[in-house]
Amino acid sequence: MVKSLAILRESKTDSKGREVENRVVFTPPLLEVLKEKIKPPLDIFVEKDAGAKIDFSDSHYEEIGAKIVSHAEALTKDLVLGVKETKIDDFSKLNNNLWLSFQHFAQSKERTEMALKTSQTKNVTFLALETMQSEKEGYHFFPCLAPMSEAAAKIVARHADEYALLTKKIITSGMPETGLHGAKVAVIGGGTAGKTAAEEFSERGCEVFLLEKNPLRLKFLIEYFKTNAIRFPKVKVFEISPENLRIAVRDALFLASTMYTSGKKPKKLITIDLLKTMLSGGCVYPIDIDQGGGVEGVIETSLLEPFDLPVIPGTEVFFFAPANLPSLGARTTSEVLGTVMLPYVIEIINKGLGKAADDNPVIKSGINIQDGKIVHPGLASVFPDLR
Repeated sequence: MVKSLAILRESKTDSKGREVENRVVFTPPLLEVLKEKIKPPLDIFVEKDAGAKIDFSDSHYEEIGAKIVSHAEALTKDLVLGVKETKIDDFSKLNNNLWLSFQHFAQSKERTEMALKTSQTKNVTFLALETMQSEKEGYHFFPCLAPMSEAAAKIVARHADEYALLTKKIITSGMPETGLHGAKVAVIGGGTAGKTAAEEFSERGCEVFLLEKNPLRLKFLIEYFKTNAIRFPKVKVFEISPENLRIAVRDALFLASTMYTSGKKPKKLITIDLLKTMLSGGCVYPIDIDQGGGVEGVIETSLLEPFDLPVIPGTEVFFFAPANLPSLGARTTSEVLGTVMLPYVIEIINKGLGKAADDNPVIKSGINIQDGKIVHPGLASVFPDLR
């Protein structure tokens, strides 16, 4: 039974030790809605300065009855809610908790091993927002991941515009009145991030090649962009294949990798040899970097250096790969994440995790580690030796 809930203050640093995470999982207005919807009495705790980076002070949370606490005390509550992954130093401080946040365990065997040990010895269950899954029009849909993917794609398209103009002196839309085509863009993966990226780049006048592997999703995307050809006139949709990858990537100024399979690392479909065929000085956006990334040769970069970009070794193209792109629009993304999470959190509190998971397959699919075992099949396939 959940009798206490804690909202964490998010913290993520880049390679230079600078703070780059600005989101909070619940804003005060959403937390007030939660209080109204739950049946049992619930003690609500908020870590000090949890919402400060998006202009929600501690007093805003206190006004709705929340108690402001330290990070250490927040970790003692029944249900711990956050945005980012459980930190290495926090595992030892947990005991008899449920932890719900984005986890991306597939990216780190060390964190997965620590979560398993904590689950086994401290009775902690870890739920991952990115694996919470439903079915939509015949294909997998990830309701909590989707808005973050949408935000990341919007940010990437805007960054690409500014990168091209400020560093390459290129107008990405081309000059249609004089017959000059817009920049070529390859988008690999047609989920929420890929579809949104295709829309955003198309609206900017770019020529977009969108590739997807799932037959049902591929059919949907073909029909969608055909139906909306007036609004998105420059999107071509293809199945992922070696030949189509070569066609899409060759002479592209931008490439966005948006591949995701629940709980797993994406395959490195974008090889160095493919990247060598892009336009010199182009830019790659591995939106899927938080799960390992589908592009060879890239590592995580910082939000704070958006135009001081590294080159992918062996190529002449740059890359921008923060693992938390939505943090650039933290006010908006905090509000939308809390909104989509809210009904699931309410159900877990009102029913308990066991009954909520039995009744709601979306919640069940979020459980990654429980009773000292990996229970999510996607994650189990990544680390078969840890089962």
